[in-house]
Amino acid sequence: MGGDENPQPLQISHVDQPIATINRLQILVHSSALLAVIYYRASRLQYLFYLHPWSPATLSWLLLFLADLLLAFLWALAQPFRLRPVTRTVFPERLPEDGSLPPIDVFIVTADPEKEPAVEVMNTVLSAMALDYPADKLHVYISDDGGSPITLFATKRAYSFAEKWVPFCKRNNVEVRRAETYFSNEGSNEGSNDSTEFLEERRRIKLEYDNFKESIKKAVDNARNTNGLTGKGKDRLPYIEIMKDEEQRMTELEKQPQIPPLIYIAREKKKSYSHQFKAGALNVLLRISSIISNSPYILVLDCDMYCNNPISARQAMCFHLDAQVSPSLAFVQFPQAFHNISKNDIYSSGLRTYFKILWKGMDGFRGPVLSGTGFYIKRDALYGAEPGHASIREEFNSVGISELKQIFGSSNEFIVSLREKRSNNSTRTKAYSLLQEAIRLASCSYENDTQWGHQVGFLYDSVVEDYFTGFRLHCRGWLSTYLCPSKPAFLGTVPINYSDTLVQNKRWAAGLLGVGLSKYCPLTFGISSRINSVLQCMCYAWLALLQLFPFALFWYGIIPQLCLLNGIPLFPKVSSPWFAAFVIVYASSISQHIMEVIISGQSLKAWWNEQRHWLIIAVTSQFFACMNVIMKLVGVREVDFELTNKAIDEDQLKRYENEQFDFQGASSMILPATTLSLLNMATLFRGGWRMIMENRFDELFAQLFISCYILALSYPLLEGILFRRDKGRIPTSISLWSIAVAIVLSCLIGQ
Repeated sequence: MGGDENPQPLQISHVDQPIATINRLQILVHSSALLAVIYYRASRLQYLFYLHPWSPATLSWLLLFLADLLLAFLWALAQPFRLRPVTRTVFPERLPEDGSLPPIDVFIVTADPEKEPAVEVMNTVLSAMALDYPADKLHVYISDDGGSPITLFATKRAYSFAEKWVPFCKRNNVEVRRAETYFSNEGSNEGSNDSTEFLEERRRIKLEYDNFKESIKKAVDNARNTNGLTGKGKDRLPYIEIMKDEEQRMTELEKQPQIPPLIYIAREKKKSYSHQFKAGALNVLLRISSIISNSPYILVLDCDMYCNNPISARQAMCFHLDAQVSPSLAFVQFPQAFHNISKNDIYSSGLRTYFKILWKGMDGFRGPVLSGTGFYIKRDALYGAEPGHASIREEFNSVGISELKQIFGSSNEFIVSLREKRSNNSTRTKAYSLLQEAIRLASCSYENDTQWGHQVGFLYDSVVEDYFTGFRLHCRGWLSTYLCPSKPAFLGTVPINYSDTLVQNKRWAAGLLGVGLSKYCPLTFGISSRINSVLQCMCYAWLALLQLFPFALFWYGIIPQLCLLNGIPLFPKVSSPWFAAFVIVYASSISQHIMEVIISGQSLKAWWNEQRHWLIIAVTSQFFACMNVIMKLVGVREVDFELTNKAIDEDQLKRYENEQFDFQGASSMILPATTLSLLNMATLFRGGWRMIMENRFDELFAQLFISCYILALSYPLLEGILFRRDKGRIPTSISLWSIAVAIVLSCLIGQ
């Protein structure tokens, strides 16, 4: 609700019905059948141990029983997501006047101009600068972790173009404020006026944009010829620059700005220091912005996640300015959406399950997970403030300076920013006078002997800094909220080949499992903290421990097939009443998944793609992530942080748009999936033939069905190995290894 001066609510929420009721009934049916399956497995296993202890059949039953227990455990952890899904509505028109709105800092992080093309990154910057929010209340910071001269040059050119683009957007109420989209066929017919003056101005702006793109393209080509595209891998000093036109004078900085300030930051890099990936870059932005603009709220964006809805800042403020919610609200999370997804989302890159189902479920408790990009977060929450206080000023004013310096570092200017009342006066002039102090805050050594990344800022103990930081905020008693508007607030880019998809999922899985197997496991650390919601802890735990799913899948992908070849039944006969329990568990899971896909506005083909995705990702990305985490736990290696390639290859784009799997550049990570698919193909023919010849359909039907199902889901893999000859096929070396391993295993199994 709003304050007393505005009795009308800024936001309202409601539980999604009848979906919540249907979900609860489904949980009741599924859990009853699941208990019957576990009872059947346990009683049968006890009987086998009594008759034939440690025989192959008994060991097979034991492993499958363990797989069922693991799947049941993961299923139970996931059920709180479905108990109380919430939908929220906001009323930005009820916000106070622009002069009373709080300032917002925008953080945009980029790291590699090879994988993150400068034009795309600058389109994100331009869309942020053009948000429908007072220009003097916005400050845009871009972190260039690659230290690339190309990114610096592009940032300067972007600021120059923004001086024309931002006023044009606001003057004409342009809805699409990503210039590339607006001037393409996709955005050219957007509803603006068709007056002669407007069309002439639009033509001039488009010409400016074309010149802007061409200048960056030439700079990139020249840099490639001189090996100067990136400063990656080299030691470098910090560099900070506040963008301005060459003709701009300091006196002009005091005027009311038409566009927000744009600050370029390349933090110091040394090979001898751990730079903590994205979290480290965000903390540098957090410190520097604190002494320049010190806005109470921060919007964090990935470099490819542009602002699609210009009113997202006002939508977020409907929560942050709500007197009943704001004191304990850490962040407002918007869903990640993507502009380049294929028709049926062939790689399931749209993360539909998370942003259409799970996050809405968590919003029914204490709020969703911090999701990497597209969130408006309260600065005080990142500084360690306790929830429920109107401001952190009083809290920090009661703490000694020496104690604050032990937490936040030795910068006097930064300590002053913690204690002073935030102001937006003369921000740009102030920024120039503090450049030297800002450079110090961007140095490698500044965080030494401080609590940055451990107690304050974005946290370092995981490569999924978003999940871990959000979890720790919830543990301290903070709340979050989730807004899924009809028009996506932000749109990003998904990988268009499977190699990049695997890399991306491996990074996420390794980070999540690392938290789940650490002292911060949500089932222990979370429940003992101030979350006060066991159900939310279960949601966090499911996200972390889901990465154990490949063990159950490997057992189900190999053991029933092994036993099918040898005539060993692992499931009740089709004619047995116990078989119904297995059918109900399977049918219940499938029907729930289909229902969720349909209510999310997707097709049955998208459902099938998600089923396939879960299978392949489990035995590739998640499996190798598990191995990485295990090796980290025993001290063999650290978890990798690999960037996803956002550059576009035309051949790959064509295959993606045609919804044809693209395995070009696939690494050995795909090997377990290809081997498993070939193994199931071999056992299907050999085992199926044996079942028919021995007339054992009643006993072995379930195992035959599993092989058929895995084989159907694996069809793109088999096609990539056996039939395709284009560049998108599975590399020959991996195909040969897969065939060899599958032949050896099937021969050994069949003996």
